[in-house]
Amino acid sequence: MTINKGTDFNFLIKKLRHALAEKDLESVKRRALQAHAFVHDKQLTSSQIDTFQNDCLFGLDEQSFRYTMSDKYQGYRTLAFFIFHMTRIEDICANTLIANHTQIIFQDNWLDKLAITRVDTGNSMSKEEMSEFSTAINQEALFDYRLAVARQTKKLIEQLTIDDLKRKPSSDQLSFLIESKSVLNHEDAVWLLDFWGKKNVGGLLLMPVTRHQKVHLSDCHSIIKKTMKQNR
Repeated sequence: MTINKGTDFNFLIKKLRHALAEKDLESVKRRALQAHAFVHDKQLTSSQIDTFQNDCLFGLDEQSFRYTMSDKYQGYRTLAFFIFHMTRIEDICANTLIANHTQIIFQDNWLDKLAITRVDTGNSMSKEEMSEFSTAINQEALFDYRLAVARQTKKLIEQLTIDDLKRKPSSDQLSFLIESKSVLNHEDAVWLLDFWGKKNVGGLLLMPVTRHQKVHLSDCHSIIKKTMKQNR
């Protein structure tokens, strides 16, 4: 399957940037919701039309879910990691940094359901940690968690005010990410605090809430293609 929806997404992001620049709240919310839905399962909006996520994950099976791909830029990564990583970052940014709410992962026994113990973004995982994590995590629960995060983010976007859009994360919010181990105090992860801390809510909607996920869904698609090719 060829994934060719990049132009559509780029159009949405262009329109979202324009709406932010014009301080057009209703347009910001509409475009942000469209871009957000683009990178999640179609269940989020009860649509009959496949999203970019649906297309990228077509052919997903147990082997591709846990397959380790080595990349000179990203190191050792798995599809399981990419799904968790981008979902954790959405959970962190939407709930802690934008809404100042409790992250989804800290509710409803999600760690038990996922069969893991770590709540960080995974940026600093070693090869051994990546292997252990990807072997242990429950695939069905991970996608349930991802959908739960997406549904909460959708609500948060719908509730945004014009004043919210220019607000930046507070020092207390950023400190909480270290205290809660959502971001590890490790050189490969702690830079996220500076990156996110410089953005206002509008900037966070662009990156990482929407654009970041498109990048890693493409990574997931590459893994599925590679494992399918190996099995021919």
